Amino acid sequence: MVLSTVCATASCSPGVPLDGPPGTGKIIIDADMGELNDDAQAMFLLAATEGVEVLGVTTVGGNTWPEEGTAYALRQLELIGRADIPVVTGESNTPEPRDDYDGALDRPRPASHRALATPPHGGYATTRPAAGSASDFIADQVRRHPGEVTVFALGPATNLARAVREHPDMVPLVREVVHLGADTEGEEFNRWFDPEASRVVFEAPFRRELVVTLEAAQRLTLDRRTYERVVAGEETPVRRLFKELQGPLFGGDPGHRAFVWDAVAAAAFLRPEIVSDSDGRTVLEVDPDRFWDLYVTRIGSATPSS
Repeated sequence: MVLSTVCATASCSPGVPLDGPPGTGKIIIDADMGELNDDAQAMFLLAATEGVEVLGVTTVGGNTWPEEGTAYALRQLELIGRADIPVVTGESNTPEPRDDYDGALDRPRPASHRALATPPHGGYATTRPAAGSASDFIADQVRRHPGEVTVFALGPATNLARAVREHPDMVPLVREVVHLGADTEGEEFNRWFDPEASRVVFEAPFRRELVVTLEAAQRLTLDRRTYERVVAGEETPVRRLFKELQGPLFGGDPGHRAFVWDAVAAAAFLRPEIVSDSDGRTVLEVDPDRFWDLYVTRIGSATPSS
């Protein structure tokens, strides 16, 4: 199949080679978005990188309900002046609660993105979510840009699996899928939240996948020294958010550490040279110094004028 001829509509682009420049191109972020959580940090890293075009953010149930994720994504994109990026509310599985996992299940699902128990930090965004389903959005964007779109599957695979089942023609048109958590990890949170969706996605014949193992990501935690590097310098919306949300945690406990899981997956895509151990598909180790240098340089640089 020739990628440049599979789409007949005028809105389709001609496509780019699969071996195009690493860390660039069109992307969709499919995530269980929170307030400055690892998904949000991945979004900030990706949105701040020249050569990366964020086509949209789709929200999925996992650590947050899709409606919560939509509210957080809209607000945080507005903060960095990227209200032009569409946010589409997706779906959620509802697994049986476990003692060691709960995520969104520990609270009622809100009726809408503007009916959260507690509004997002700084209030609700003035922008509204895009209409339609997340799975249709993913498939539509892949068809419009055959061979160009990388999908970041940063939460449970519910939306992407539905896209695969309902639009199988889009699978060979995806440039790459970036996952957090290896396909053999039965106990990983995202796989537990929707195991059937994970099976569908991992078995789908995507042309290329990048899997950052949970073990590799968990070796990298944000400590006070790195937090201070992040907030140093000219104030930006993201640096201010770090001060307001992370500052009290480090102030109350100098030994506090925070996982940055999905930010590691974003960084491995953006700068493959930071990966120190990989089998070509699965990232087993990330160079910590290179990762934190990239993280500190990029995480606070997205501004309304960028």
